[in-house]
Amino acid sequence: MKVPKFKNLKEEREFWDTHNSTDYLDDFEEAKDVVFVRPKKQVISLRLDPNIVKKLQELAYKEGLPPTTYARMLIIKGIRERTV
Repeated sequence: MKVPKFKNLKEEREFWDTHNSTDYLDDFEEAKDVVFVRPKKQVISLRLDPNIVKKLQELAYKEGLPPTTYARMLIIKGIRERTV
């Protein structure tokens, strides 16, 4: 099978959502010296009431996450819900 040409990323995403890439292995080429670069993150400081910090730590523990990771997830989720 041949991978079709796509007009845009949306079309390509939709294609791969409904097709198995293993059906197209002959079309793929091995990539050499691939480097994945993570975007740099910026640090902010938050002042929180000790009771909120304690609750955050409890909730994060239940999820098996460090409190800072859990807080970041909550912030990102809240922003996404308000901007979509």
